[in-house]
Amino acid sequence: GAGKSTLLHMAARLIDPDAGAIMIDGQDIGKTSLASIRRAIGIVSPDLPLMRGSISYNLRYRWRDAPNDEVHKVTELCDLQEMIASFEKGEEHRLQEGGQNLSLGQRHRLALARALLGNPAILILDEIDANLDPLAATVVDRVLDNFQGTVLMVTRTESRLAKADAVWHMENGRMIKVDPVSTREIQARS
Repeated sequence: GAGKSTLLHMAARLIDPDAGAIMIDGQDIGKTSLASIRRAIGIVSPDLPLMRGSISYNLRYRWRDAPNDEVHKVTELCDLQEMIASFEKGEEHRLQEGGQNLSLGQRHRLALARALLGNPAILILDEIDANLDPLAATVVDRVLDNFQGTVLMVTRTESRLAKADAVWHMENGRMIKVDPVSTREIQARS
């Protein structure tokens, strides 16, 4: 309720601010094409569930014409090969709205693969670690350890906070920078 998700959604230009501007690399993203933003930013959020349609449709949502080798790369990184192979139609297996016919861990991994396709410069993770199964948690940690761009993340997981270059806490509608070493303080306030 402090506005963390709203702030991340503004950074991904899913919503625009009522006043002011969101600047990334010195550019007002409000003046940048949505197509350019979608190529540069991948996002995983509970507010962006999987859609009804095939696994392939969901994987390629950000990059419709993605080459198969790029799709294979993210499915491997997110440990989806076995899941996809378990379906008779493979990538053409149809998902229910929100991916309800997958386990929660499978949904998390598929949403992460969708966000990573095309190697975006910025990866936004909004509460990705909520309700992760052990495999999905391992995948998230592997992605965070190897991602070459910028990660903006809302998390309550202390081990992920400890890896951050900068930690911010929302308090009374304001962002306050916190020393990453003192992440226990954030846990106590959450």
